[in-house]
Amino acid sequence: MNLRRKIFKDTPLYKLESFTKNNIYIKRDDMTDPVCGGNKARKLEYFMEEILEKGCDHIVTYGSKESNHCRITAAFAAQHNIPCTLILAKPKINHQINFNGNFFLYHLLDSEIIWTEVDKVSTTIDRIMEDLKNKGYNPYFIPGGGHGNIGTYAYIKAYEEIERQKKQLNINFDYIFLASGTGTTQAGLIVGQKFNENSEKIIGISVARNEERGKEVIYDSIIQYLKDNNMSVDIEKNDINFLDNYIGKGYGDIYNDILETIKTIVKNEGILLDPIYTGKGFYGMLDYIESENINNKNILFIHTGGLPLVFNYAYKFNENQ
Repeated sequence: MNLRRKIFKDTPLYKLESFTKNNIYIKRDDMTDPVCGGNKARKLEYFMEEILEKGCDHIVTYGSKESNHCRITAAFAAQHNIPCTLILAKPKINHQINFNGNFFLYHLLDSEIIWTEVDKVSTTIDRIMEDLKNKGYNPYFIPGGGHGNIGTYAYIKAYEEIERQKKQLNINFDYIFLASGTGTTQAGLIVGQKFNENSEKIIGISVARNEERGKEVIYDSIIQYLKDNNMSVDIEKNDINFLDNYIGKGYGDIYNDILETIKTIVKNEGILLDPIYTGKGFYGMLDYIESENINNKNILFIHTGGLPLVFNYAYKFNENQ
């Protein structure tokens, strides 16, 4: 896969000063471009390269009503003056759609929105792609969350970036934590780790999936990437660390510990986490460190973005007063 990075520079990696029991560092992948950035921007960078190489002239993707992936897809499409269609899962009955956060940005970026029932996602995607072809377009579909080999590859390259920064800082990590969702971010980090023959413990804090399903999806992503690129690495499913202790009631459940973590980090470090992904991931990391009595270790948290979601759920912080 001959892909080149050209959209953004390396994101900052530095130590957080408000922690004393361990040396906690943060990788600021929330500081990628475009439009509020995040881990999806790394993946979309490579998807866009393929889209441009193939001469595709309409982008289609799928996500939730407030998907970071859809926001960044729409942003990249707008930058390249390519029409973009977002297929969004209909919210639950009587659930109000706030014209805020990512949903506001979909409109600001002139993307077309098509709503669908969750159980009709596949047929809706097929229909939209066929309609676009019939209209003379050469459309390109990006899987939800940037899932697939390109997404995995993006975080193999991100791991290489972390390796360079480790050498600059003269440190090694004992643990790497991240909020883990669709799985390719963690899959890429694990493959990158194996390629570099490192041994830090990579721990995904699940934002939705149970441990069994989460491990399965990450493992499948790893195996598919290795197979398609004729590579061989010794990775077992049981080697994957994916914790489902912090899901709460499920995806999008914003409980008090998450809100308190977000408030503490923004006050002490000036870094804003979101309540759906990174807030849950950071809280999970801190709780895991405490429960496992981990001390005097070098720990990296990867901030995968999601800033607009803070504003979607600003009312939650008011309720918590």
